[in-house]
Amino acid sequence: VGRSAPVPPQPNPMLRWSGYRAARVARAPTQRWLASLSYVAADNSRWSDPSLYQATRRSVDEASTLPGTVYHDKEFAQLEEERVFRSSWVAAAELCDVSKPGDVMPVNVGGASLLLANDGGTVRAFHNVCRHRGAKLVEEPCSKRRTILCPYHRWGYALDGRLIATPSFDDTADGRRIPEHIRQKFCTSHVKDFDKSRNGLFPVRTDSALGLIFVNVNGEAPPLSEWLGDLLPSLSEYESSFGVGTPGLVPYKRKQYDVPANWKLLVENYLEYYHLPAVHPELCNVSGVDEHRRHQGRGMYMCFATEPLSRGGTPIDPGRIPPFPTLRPRHQRMAYHVALFPNTFFSLYPDSLFRVILSPHGAGRTVEQATFLSHRAAFDAPGGEAVLEDMFQFWDLINTQDIDIVKNVHQGTSTPLYTGGRFSFRFEETLHRFQNMVIDKMLVHEPTRYRIPDGDVDYHDLLAAPDPLLPAAASG
Repeated sequence: VGRSAPVPPQPNPMLRWSGYRAARVARAPTQRWLASLSYVAADNSRWSDPSLYQATRRSVDEASTLPGTVYHDKEFAQLEEERVFRSSWVAAAELCDVSKPGDVMPVNVGGASLLLANDGGTVRAFHNVCRHRGAKLVEEPCSKRRTILCPYHRWGYALDGRLIATPSFDDTADGRRIPEHIRQKFCTSHVKDFDKSRNGLFPVRTDSALGLIFVNVNGEAPPLSEWLGDLLPSLSEYESSFGVGTPGLVPYKRKQYDVPANWKLLVENYLEYYHLPAVHPELCNVSGVDEHRRHQGRGMYMCFATEPLSRGGTPIDPGRIPPFPTLRPRHQRMAYHVALFPNTFFSLYPDSLFRVILSPHGAGRTVEQATFLSHRAAFDAPGGEAVLEDMFQFWDLINTQDIDIVKNVHQGTSTPLYTGGRFSFRFEETLHRFQNMVIDKMLVHEPTRYRIPDGDVDYHDLLAAPDPLLPAAASG
């Protein structure tokens, strides 16, 4: 799927525009996008005080976690919508959700209702609002659409955002002259200087990578390639597998979870494997604690790898179905566990992918959209779909265990006595990295607002490390 092509700005007389740029072009600081309706200029929030975060800003061996109030405070949650979600590259949907021309689906990002539309193979994003009277345009995913029709007055938009139909509003609606008796009943003579080309949908910056559609609502984030940084080259062997179709990813099954807990707790739980023996004893049989290592380069992500994967009699043991066809032998025995800031995480195994996209709804509720995907050769293998069902049920068990413990933590952190706890460097450095990304975003007046963290000091050494199961000369 191509990146969104430049769309002319859609003026609103109540706002100032200074132009539209292509999705991957760096943005000048003085430009303004419609979506960045910001409270920053008049900011007097206590959450903008750097001193509140001093304990977490220390080096990980001296730092403490964020206080419990950040998971429950309504003002903090409202500020996160703007400062974290609207200013970041947010995973909005799986690429396969809008893979066909005419696919349209609504998404919610940082409290903003958006829609994604596949326009002849190019996925575009727009604000989900009619330019006429502000009606919401799309309520449910749909397919085979050539236009997007407003349910209120039937204004119509092309999938590239152009306004193409204004029934009974002017004389050229749908390219057909409105009958005289209709025009007399719906007088349009008062509509002066109306130009359809200046009243299309409000565009949202979008791009795609790793089989995901990303949106940046305020248009201020660095290019997506810079945002993801070293993650893309480190997963280059999987690149063709992240497409759609053959040889790309094929969704096997998905499930939605409604979680009464703060979104950050779900990310933080995913980021550490300290809890595996207590919460996931089954997972330890294939992804042992001693086989994990951090694998983080520069970029807005957290990652650790499991090498080698064990054959512990679990449904996700390697070798039950064919691996992705592009992998070297070493990667056929490895798994990557990746969290992309701010709202998605996935476990990438040699033959499949389990991925979760988070959608916060206030401080105390998060909707998870979990998707289990594999590749066509796995579906076609003898007994392949039965194996995939076993694997999905296993991931459902693991995710449910995570949700149960996160609900517990959400309840526990509500006590005012909990002001943070100490990090374990071995197990929770990834969590420290994530929490400091959140802090960077919340401190809108600090130069760190758009900082992209560097990688671990041993990141490149790990990339070059020999395969532990092969003689040094045979590694690869």
